[in-house]
Amino acid sequence: KVSRNFLMSKNKNLIAVTMGDPSGISTEITIKAWIKKNANLRFFLIHDPVYVSRVIKKMKVGLKVQIINNPSEALSVNKKYLPVIPIKIDAKTQLGERNYSNAGAILQSIDMAIDFAKQKVISGIVTNQINKEVIAKKLMRFKGHTEYLAKKDKKSNELMFLLNKKMKVIPVTTHIALKDVAKKINKKNITKSILNVDQTLKKDFGVRKPKIAVSGLNPHSGDGGILGKEEILKIIPAINECKKKGINVSGPYPADSLFRNSNIKKFDSFICMYHDQALIPIKVVDFDNTVNYTAGLSFVRTSPDHGTGLDIAKKFVASCDSLLTAIGMALNIAKNRGL
Repeated sequence: KVSRNFLMSKNKNLIAVTMGDPSGISTEITIKAWIKKNANLRFFLIHDPVYVSRVIKKMKVGLKVQIINNPSEALSVNKKYLPVIPIKIDAKTQLGERNYSNAGAILQSIDMAIDFAKQKVISGIVTNQINKEVIAKKLMRFKGHTEYLAKKDKKSNELMFLLNKKMKVIPVTTHIALKDVAKKINKKNITKSILNVDQTLKKDFGVRKPKIAVSGLNPHSGDGGILGKEEILKIIPAINECKKKGINVSGPYPADSLFRNSNIKKFDSFICMYHDQALIPIKVVDFDNTVNYTAGLSFVRTSPDHGTGLDIAKKFVASCDSLLTAIGMALNIAKNRGL
């Protein structure tokens, strides 16, 4: 059991990694990330050490688990040992087989990481992949990490921020059905997104004068209202309001031509109206190194931008590149924030 009575000292450049769904690839890629990482990427894992040791044995890699009781102990662990703050999962857990009994442990791992971040004993957290269906067995109406973290942080201005070295995209709406998007977008939440993106680019990424592009919702951005009036009634008024506040924002641009190379070089970020409109182009550009960042929280949180990989969990072929990028990105954002 983790002691809560340890000395609360700030550990810069230290990241807490959550276990994600233990039935998927998260344990594997965390092990690979520890082996592959450079000395500047310092992190520890919140997981079941017995299970992690089992996976290490199956992977046949030269690594052992080092149980730690608080984050600061991770700083002195030899690279041949993966530091793990222990929690327990179902003893019957198997790779590639969904286990609903682990919902509580998965949430516990996330909650512990949040606590460490809010206590400022770490620089940030990186969340491994979860299965929403598994979590929903314990938490009804669970939508995803973004919404859960915002609720825990008591924030209402969170944004899903997807980024890699080439581009940054933000969906105004996230985990909702496509049929509900037109009803959910409005001048207020589009304006809020633009303002949040502008501040995030300045505060977390050091962009002095951000240039922001906004997509339309409908084909051809509505064709002047022929294909839909959301652009006229909702999106353009939001853009105009933000321009009055001095923000360099433009649009709405047709989504099918927005992500040309010239635009990727021109704009610092792209605000889209719904999930896939934003995520498809950025994953096409660089799937392995795209990171999910939750902007607007009091702490830093990033995540690899891929799924649990249940179908390949027993093959040990998953790449840890996105996880390593997520850890590095969390450390860079924390540095920009002075954490």
